[in-house]
Amino acid sequence: MDEPVRIAIIGGGIAGLALATQLVKYPHLDVHLYEAAAQFSEIGAGISFGANAVKAIELLDLANEYHTIADKVAAPYTDVWFQWRNGYTDEYLSASIAKNVGQSSVHRADFLDAIVSKMPIKNSHFAKKILSIHEENQEITLTFQDGAKITCDYVIGADGIHSTVREHVLRSHNLPIIKPVFSGTWAYRGIIRYQDYKNAIQKLGADPEIADVPQMMLGKDKHILTFPIRQGEEINIVAFKSNRNNPILAPDTPWTKTVSKQQMLDDFADWSDSCKALLNLIDNPTVWALHEIQELNSYQSKSGRIIIIGDAAHAMLPHQGAGAGQGLEDAALLAHLFSNSNIDIHSLCKISDIYQKIRLERACNVQRTSRESGEIYELYSAEFSDFSSIGEHLEHRFDWLWNHNIEQDIAEAKIQLQHDLLSQQPTESYAL
Repeated sequence: MDEPVRIAIIGGGIAGLALATQLVKYPHLDVHLYEAAAQFSEIGAGISFGANAVKAIELLDLANEYHTIADKVAAPYTDVWFQWRNGYTDEYLSASIAKNVGQSSVHRADFLDAIVSKMPIKNSHFAKKILSIHEENQEITLTFQDGAKITCDYVIGADGIHSTVREHVLRSHNLPIIKPVFSGTWAYRGIIRYQDYKNAIQKLGADPEIADVPQMMLGKDKHILTFPIRQGEEINIVAFKSNRNNPILAPDTPWTKTVSKQQMLDDFADWSDSCKALLNLIDNPTVWALHEIQELNSYQSKSGRIIIIGDAAHAMLPHQGAGAGQGLEDAALLAHLFSNSNIDIHSLCKISDIYQKIRLERACNVQRTSRESGEIYELYSAEFSDFSSIGEHLEHRFDWLWNHNIEQDIAEAKIQLQHDLLSQQPTESYAL
């Protein structure tokens, strides 16, 4: 029997860990995950998944772990992703409907914890920050900051927006290094108790749906979103403010910091009473500088033995709730490609080619439209310049994103891999 293919996954966030939990099942692979932190951990709070991301989760055999903890909005609003409203007046504009999914959301840390239970500890390595990558004679040597070195046949970089693996991929093509770019948008974040906001809305005599249904409040250069987490007992809040005319961040500026509640309230002083009541319930707000990377031309090294997924490949702005979902789509495709027990070290570059062919164009499109969506929310788009046209457009803007057929992508990828394997060794017979 041939030796198993040695695969190193760099980065233990949601995408990297979800992929690893599947690849460790295959006896023809020897898979190890290397995480820079001392343990698996997620920063941030709530995370929302569209129908496409939920399908990817299911295709990664994580349906039970996800649906056990995921939040859904109570009937009759179960299918509502967001209601769109004028942030100054609370006027209802429209709603985006995702049938049978709606606003499916979890706390990031809760979801990661649920996935961790499926990852063998013997295949997980912590405090392993990648320092350098060296390819020679069809073997890859990884050097970590603690001095440790390992060799492998294939590397999957899931090491986030600051990806070291991405730098190696770009250098292999003699391309300039791509660094994160500040978008000009800051995001205040916080979590509050649902009942506290429900009480505040009732006291104001405002529309009760503002508390009960996920909301996106829109305004000039600002918008606020809310959605439930932790079985509806809490509400995740993100309040965005943008300055697109001067999107420069001083080099020493921290990306995340604690701010005073008053600073946040001052930024939304001319907004509706319900919005101000919402923000006033956040006791210890933090503010995040939102960054993205430019669209890449390649997700694989010149050799085809190193690829990048998730934020390492396509870190995007959060305005479509699609960033984590794209990482999960990456992982689902790769998990099914690597399930083929006939792959060996000679066919690894074929997997990389198929992955890039199917994923790059879609992920880049999601990056681009995520940025555009933020501009639409904040009345910055020349095409949609007033609340009425924005509300009408947003009603169906995301259908293409959610309705993408990931199962078809996987089927086509497996057929292509089968063809490539047969071409590689035409006397052999391979089964999917």
